[in-house]
Amino acid sequence: MAEVDRRNSTPLSGPLARLDRVRDELAKAWLVRVIGRASLEDIRELPTERIATQLPDLIADVLRAAGGEGDPFEMSPESHERAARLAELRESREPSAADLARDVTAVQAVILEALGEEAHSIGASEMAHLAGRVADAVGALQAAAVETLVKRRSRELETLANTDPLTGLSNLRHLNQQLSLQLDLAKRYETPFALLVLDIDGLKRVNDAHGHQAGDRLLVQVAIAIRRAIRSVDTPARIGGDEFCVVAPNQTAAAARVLADRLAASITQETAGTDGERGTGVSIGVVSCPEHGTEAATLLDVADQAMYRAKAGGDQVAVGDPGPELEGVEKGS
Repeated sequence: MAEVDRRNSTPLSGPLARLDRVRDELAKAWLVRVIGRASLEDIRELPTERIATQLPDLIADVLRAAGGEGDPFEMSPESHERAARLAELRESREPSAADLARDVTAVQAVILEALGEEAHSIGASEMAHLAGRVADAVGALQAAAVETLVKRRSRELETLANTDPLTGLSNLRHLNQQLSLQLDLAKRYETPFALLVLDIDGLKRVNDAHGHQAGDRLLVQVAIAIRRAIRSVDTPARIGGDEFCVVAPNQTAAAARVLADRLAASITQETAGTDGERGTGVSIGVVSCPEHGTEAATLLDVADQAMYRAKAGGDQVAVGDPGPELEGVEKGS
């Protein structure tokens, strides 16, 4: 069954009905106002096709809210969704709250200007009444648009707070959150998970010989290789200068050993030179919960020790020894 368009559920009469019939022209007037205060770059970035599709419906929402008997500030879910899209009209540039307020105010301005042309057919009292209800309806429009903008900015800030700016991988903060989540799941559902600690060989030599920009390029290459080798459910993170981690849900240490070998091969391949120069090596320590511990600090410590053992032995991958808690259990059994 087709969805009922609630814009048609509130009949309009008088000047608002006439404005509803020309809402496409009002949308054009809005665009002229926005372009009038925009730079050439802003104008190039305006999604005019989306504006032509969405804005007439938004204007109709305002007119019906103003012409109805209820509170014009109360919007239907459909109207709220359309209003929220105002925050997405500027695709290439993030709008400020001031930009958004001006865009919404322009909707009110074109409606009131057109309504003023109808003043001869209605008294001053009716004109003031309709103008007040239009202002309330536009206020609801602005509230919905700003709410969407604030929520989006909050999500962006959360992403920034959890992301390593150089590689785009998760940072230590997000890694700790994921470890906490996986430990909770392991305790509640007895599902294992693996933790891999990776140390890049020779980053200091690259920095000393070619500069830190070359070292940064190497780290970005490593991040690309890690993403390519892991599963979509795994969480890769950069936790130090040349140290990375991967949290792998539903993996034992034995299964994660296979993942570690794949990571090492992927990093070597990604960083290999076009002239046949061998790619960068990596040392990886592998542990799992509960096999190597049931606390984040224990797992990180055991994985770190395994990684250094792999580095010292010339191996790329080493699985950690059982955690202290499990050693105690084994000795007492």
